[in-house]
Amino acid sequence: MPMTRISLATLIAATLVTGTSAAAQADQYRHIMFRETPYAAYRGIHPIDAELAAGVAHYEFDYDDQGRLSRVVYQVGDQPVWDNGVWDSFIWFAPDVRVSYEAGREIHSYFNTQGERVAAHGNVYSAVYTLDENGARTALAFYDAEGEPSESEWGIHRYDWRPSDDGHVFERRYNLAGEMMPMRPVLEFYETKMEYDADGKLVFMRNYGLEGVPTDNSTGAGIDRITYDLAGNFIRWQVYDHAGNAVEGNRPGVHLGEHLYDAFGNKIGLRGFDRHGNQQVFSWGSMMTRTTYDAHGNRYESWTHGPDGAEQGRARWTYSEDGAQVETISGRTPEGELTAHAGLGGAALIRYVRDEAGAVSVERFNADMSVFAPASGD
Repeated sequence: MPMTRISLATLIAATLVTGTSAAAQADQYRHIMFRETPYAAYRGIHPIDAELAAGVAHYEFDYDDQGRLSRVVYQVGDQPVWDNGVWDSFIWFAPDVRVSYEAGREIHSYFNTQGERVAAHGNVYSAVYTLDENGARTALAFYDAEGEPSESEWGIHRYDWRPSDDGHVFERRYNLAGEMMPMRPVLEFYETKMEYDADGKLVFMRNYGLEGVPTDNSTGAGIDRITYDLAGNFIRWQVYDHAGNAVEGNRPGVHLGEHLYDAFGNKIGLRGFDRHGNQQVFSWGSMMTRTTYDAHGNRYESWTHGPDGAEQGRARWTYSEDGAQVETISGRTPEGELTAHAGLGGAALIRYVRDEAGAVSVERFNADMSVFAPASGD
């Protein structure tokens, strides 16, 4: 049964206050729920207690004296950290997001691990939401360090949202020139109908193109369907044309993409399938990605398999003893030996060296630990 317009607005507004579903009480979460669009509020999943949070990577939600969300920070213990390769959402670009409120406005500002204000995604230092009388989001605009209008890395300055007749939401995005923009450069959905389930999770995106009618993009995709498990993990997407026929489309080039998780909500696998249920190679050339994690919840090792099942490449990360800082990234053979890795620009190992003031220098090495020199033009 479709949600009413009032119920959706009420649910989104309630999520802005609590940061998660109304029933949850925890302030620390191993992960946040997937967000394809900034219309949705940050929501924590996989709640943990403060004792466990002292030693594992997690999101901490803080609130002001009115119970409104005031800060979300990704950290190990009390130390903010970068994402360490743990991808939860398309809309998470800084380790520390601080939220303030004015009449009819909600303002997000972005900070790095040292508490310094930074650009989050492109030249975006702040994101300013416009709220209606019910607290529902109706628009969002990005601004630079001086408070001047700016664009995100995806070329978007402004999002506009309006309710659909069946109680869901239409979204449009514009650059500074006033031109409508796609959701992302690799996801050519322009005006998009965002459909939410009774818990406020995004479950369908329908492309209405530039003319406001159901439309297929250049890959033949017109609908994305998103599925979650009971823990709130984004486990599957499926691609259809605007009439509802299964297609292999959008950038991954598959009909069905599947995320696999461990018991802690860490993403340990990614694989794709065609419309007939056969496993399929993604457009970037791999058949499957697998990932393992250390005791702090940081990505430890990740490797890909090609169409023939053979391993294509493997990377390994090491961290400081407290799990808060990346120390090295290296390419590895299946036997664990150092090897050149394309993702490291051809180097076999990158080492991050920090001085007493916290400044970071980068050292690059070949597999024999000689100093790596990139080829001319790299």
